[in-house]
Parts: sequence; structure tokens; C-alpha cells
Amino acid sequence: MIRVILMMFLFTFMLFGANTVQLELDPEKENILVLHSWHDILWDRTWGKGIDNVLGSDYNLIRYDFDAMRQDETELKRRAEFSWKLAEKYNVVGIVFGDDQTLKYAGPLFQGTKYPGVYLGINFSPRKYLDYSKADNITGVLERPLYKTAIKKLFKIFPETPKKVLLLSDSPLGEEDITDMAKLFKQSETIKIFNTTLEYQVQDTWEKWQKAVLDAPKNGFDYIMVGSRYILRDKNGLYIEPEAHLLDWMTKNSMLPVFGFYEDGIGPEFDVGGWVLGGVEHGETAGKIMYDILKNGKKPSDINPVFYNYGQYIFSRTLLKKYNLTLPKAILEQTQFIEDRHSLWDFKKQSFDKGDVAWTPSSLYRSEKHE
Repeated sequence: MIRVILMMFLFTFMLFGANTVQLELDPEKENILVLHSWHDILWDRTWGKGIDNVLGSDYNLIRYDFDAMRQDETELKRRAEFSWKLAEKYNVVGIVFGDDQTLKYAGPLFQGTKYPGVYLGINFSPRKYLDYSKADNITGVLERPLYKTAIKKLFKIFPETPKKVLLLSDSPLGEEDITDMAKLFKQSETIKIFNTTLEYQVQDTWEKWQKAVLDAPKNGFDYIMVGSRYILRDKNGLYIEPEAHLLDWMTKNSMLPVFGFYEDGIGPEFDVGGWVLGGVEHGETAGKIMYDILKNGKKPSDINPVFYNYGQYIFSRTLLKKYNLTLPKAILEQTQFIEDRHSLWDFKKQSFDKGDVAWTPSSLYRSEKHE
């Protein structure tokens, strides 16, 4: 008998290796596999909370990270294959594909199968990743922030329209980029909106990024806005965490206020905020689609993808005070403060970085406030 048990253990270890942990699953609930393209960054925390807000009461949510910002293609393919094993092991009733990398690597494995899939945070066309002749079991939410609108609405908070704004990014806008940021800067890295000059700068190492921030005042910039900041490394190849390292450093060292386009940059030690795409609401939108499929019996093929381009004013009360910024009454009435929404921005409080294992984060999300 002992030999049989030992053989079963060895078989399980060979199949799942170090990726298996003892999950605390409610046996009365069915399981949903939630695949994250990245790791413990604030974007994943916010949309993960949105998924949990909608589905967490009725389902066990099992999270697995692809960690694509820090892993190579061989490892991403391995994690995609492991996600299939997880789906089978836990007999899941649905798959959530968070961001492009999970849809790229795992989507083809799940298309045309018994598993209904809902994606979110997709920047490119899903057709880039899926064979639509087979993928009638997958639908979801496309991430389409309106950058030009966000810039115009941000300018409304200032007593005077800024003359010059620096827009920092860690990567150039590629030909396949279908956001309106690509359209804005298609012809030139410098454009005008109203009477404000916006300069798009690509700083592809941490040292270059730091210099651009420190030199911004003497180069005539009034404010800094941050675009992509997720793949930056220093001159020695060390990965720079986008919030806990990069934005934290900027807030401590920049002479100018720093603003952004997403909720995932906002926090008392990160950026001030702006008219942004809310990560929590983005996750909730995907969660509602999955709920419709599982609870209301809708077919994914009958649900059109959602073009998510909604924005809202979210600011850090702490940083508005630090930079002596007062919101106009009309904007203040529309504003949510990040300190009141949740404390997911507080990386010192708790870690969601569990490495190459599947785990259940619901208890962490449940401790968070949600307006």
C-alpha cells in the first residue's frame, strides 16, 4: 500500500513538479483558472481584484503567472503547457486570459476545447493569437485606452495650460500598435494638443530614464506623463520593477509631478493620477462576461468582444497635496481617490509574487476596500 501511495506521489511530482501547492479550495465551488501574463505588478493586482469582485463568491479562482516580463520564450511555452495541466487537474469550468502573453501562448491550446475562455487587457487584435475558425469558445475585453482624451482631460486640472509635457516610455511605438497613442505620434515624436507641446521620449535603460527625469525641469518641461514602463532594465541587465522601484524612485526624485494613463500607476508613492483606465473595472467587465457564460448559459460565440475605452478621474490625495495641486470643483466631484479605493498599491503591506506556482488570492482581495 505504501509503495502504491509513493508511486502516486512520484507521478504527481513528475507531472506538476514544484508548480503544485496545496490550494485552499471550497469543495462546494467550481474552479476557474485565471492566467496572468505578468507577475506581481499593480495592473495585475487591480484587474485580479475586479475578477474576484464578480466571481470570487461563486467560484474558486486559481491564479497562475506567466511572468512574461522576466522570462524567455521557451519558459513561456512551458508555462502555457502547464496551464493546460492545471485546467485538467482542477477540472476548471473556465479560463481567464489576462493580457496578451497568456492569449498568445495558451490561447491556441484552449481554443476549440470544452473550456470557455474570457480574455482581458488585450492590446492587439485577438486574431493575432487565435485561429477564429476554431476559437468560438473564447471572447473577452480589448484594452483600448483613449490617450488623447486622457491628456486633454488631465490638462483641465491645471490653472494654466502647461506649455511643455514630457511623455516617457521604455519602448517605441511599433507598426502593429493599434492604440491611439500610435496614431498621435505616427508622424513625429513631438506634437501639439491645444497650446501644449508633448514630446514622446523612448528611454530604453534605467540610467537613461533617470537622466531624462532629472533633466526635465532644465529642458523646459512642466510635467511628466508615463507610458509603458514595464520592460526596463539597467545597464547590467537587472529588471526594474515598474511600481515598487521605478515609480517610487520618480516620486522621490522628480522635481515635477508625474501623471499616468492607468490606475496601476497611482499611489501615494507612485504617480499623481489622471483620467485613467481603471484596472478594477476592467477586470469586473471580464468577470461579468464569464458570469454570463457560466451562470446564464450564454455561448462565448454569441458575445461580442468589448472595446474597453472607459476613463475616470483617479488621483492620489497624498501626491496632490505634495505638489500643491487643487482640483477644480467640477473635477473633484468626479474624482475617486486611490487611498479610498484600495491599498493594492502598498507593496510593503503584502506580496502577490508567489513565483512559478498556482495559488488562490481571494483572501487577499477580500481584505481590500472597494467603492
